[in-house]
Amino acid sequence: MRTVSAPTLPFAQSITLLPLLRRDELGQQAAAQFSASTTPKPLANFWHRSSQNLSQNLSRNYQQSQSSRSAKLPNLRSKRSKSMFNLPMRPGFTLTSHSDSGLLGDNKTTAASVDLFGLTSPNVKVSLQGTSLVTTANAAGQFLFTDIPLSPGTTSLTVAAQNRFGTRRFTTSLERVTADSVDAVLNWNATILRTIRAEGVGGLTAARTLAIAHVAIDDAVNALVGNTRLYRPVAEPIPASASVAATAAGAAYQVLSQLYPRQKPQLDAELLAWLTALSESETAEASGVAFGQTVADGILAARRDDGSDRSLAYQAKIKPGLWRPTPPRFLPAAGVAWRQVALFVLQQAAQFRPEAPPRLASRTYADQLNQVKRLGQIDSTSRTAEQTQIARFWLGNPGTSTFPGLWNEIAAQTAEQTRTTLLNNARLFAQLNLALVDASIAAWDTKYTYRSWRPVTAIRLAGSDGNAATRAVPDWQSFLETPAHPDYVSAHSTFAGAAAMVLTRTFGSYRFTATSFDLPGIRRSFQSFDEAATEAGMSRIYGGIHTMSANRAGVRLGRQVANYVLQVRE
Repeated sequence: MRTVSAPTLPFAQSITLLPLLRRDELGQQAAAQFSASTTPKPLANFWHRSSQNLSQNLSRNYQQSQSSRSAKLPNLRSKRSKSMFNLPMRPGFTLTSHSDSGLLGDNKTTAASVDLFGLTSPNVKVSLQGTSLVTTANAAGQFLFTDIPLSPGTTSLTVAAQNRFGTRRFTTSLERVTADSVDAVLNWNATILRTIRAEGVGGLTAARTLAIAHVAIDDAVNALVGNTRLYRPVAEPIPASASVAATAAGAAYQVLSQLYPRQKPQLDAELLAWLTALSESETAEASGVAFGQTVADGILAARRDDGSDRSLAYQAKIKPGLWRPTPPRFLPAAGVAWRQVALFVLQQAAQFRPEAPPRLASRTYADQLNQVKRLGQIDSTSRTAEQTQIARFWLGNPGTSTFPGLWNEIAAQTAEQTRTTLLNNARLFAQLNLALVDASIAAWDTKYTYRSWRPVTAIRLAGSDGNAATRAVPDWQSFLETPAHPDYVSAHSTFAGAAAMVLTRTFGSYRFTATSFDLPGIRRSFQSFDEAATEAGMSRIYGGIHTMSANRAGVRLGRQVANYVLQVRE
């Protein structure tokens, strides 16, 4: 039996939520450089700061909720029922970003050997069935198997998690393909998401990156084919014989290498491999890459001083209903200046600002707070197993593609399945990510306009809200750790509303299945993008970190932003 050491957290002190970043993401040298890095920029990674230790918190939540439920069910204390409550969390696993070639999350790869990342209960023994490989999950429940050989075609793999109470297994199929059959836009969208995962940025920075990169791709390829409806005029001479695919690759490469210079060695290798597989003339490829880079430089220059690196302090007012730092870590307010970032399409950040949230004394406020109190408590017996899964599935933690990136994964898989063209994909992803980034700015404008306190604060201090229908629970804990910014509106809901609007306008009411790197191995199916957006918004209520009004207003705001973007950038 060969034992594999548990995955380590290479820079746990500065970025405690990024055990997903290992050698497979950046290579040995880049990972070592990242290990030595200091705390990231305050704004660029504020979601990162506000949800540090979240994966560890989820594992703690799992243990606490299991023990609490056992204690609340005294009639089920037999050995059999007790062991069922203490079985390991069912393990899930998937390909790591580096092993997952082509589209992310489709379980397809061109690699002859792969690395597998998974999640189960903390510190349990994990084995890859049919091999001698055994490892121990780390304190966050994460595990890693490396260099697993894959034969051509489909291979089924089973992982077992075991503790003294028993064993739980999970099986999935991976497919080794000869080549990835996706166009340049989809391929480089996946590369953008891998870079976002590797850098460990938060959702706002990811949204900005995706918007800049895909606007550059869209402008470059459309200028090349003679389309004058561009985001930014292209004044440079347009080459006559350049490769369209190489142009898209050059634009994406340039944006990523400029925004994330530590990733340049990996990006250089990706570009070389892509051009080699493209098999067009060297002249057409070189001309296309150069033109794409030129267009990207123009977009980058236009966004250089957009305020995305600005930070502002927030002075919390200790007044019922207003935001203040939240337990357990009481972090300072994050992203205070994001509302001032230069907009990409909208005229004003407040253009579609929602009306104020329900008054503290209202019945609506009490009903919504009591709903979160019941469903979102750390050891809630009202929250179903599926609702718990939903809360985790839509997390979008730093170290994953993030929540905006997850919607890009959904868009990419849908585009691949419907066989849309490269030019159509260029426009789709520009529209999608322009809507997402402006939705983020609009959401933060709303958050810091109304400054609503979070459910965990409202529940603990319900005695001060003047509402007879609420009751204080001083030690109440949410299932998910509360991010360090106000409740109203929910950013997840705003992103989801914007994404669903763009995708529905493009594909109609399309049935699809989604995966999540936050919950590896789990697949969730939906009848439409709107259904997925509704579930994503509800995930924050199941997690105990948002109210229903924050969710609903966020979805509406996102849809309004996206509708405006589609009108301007149709």
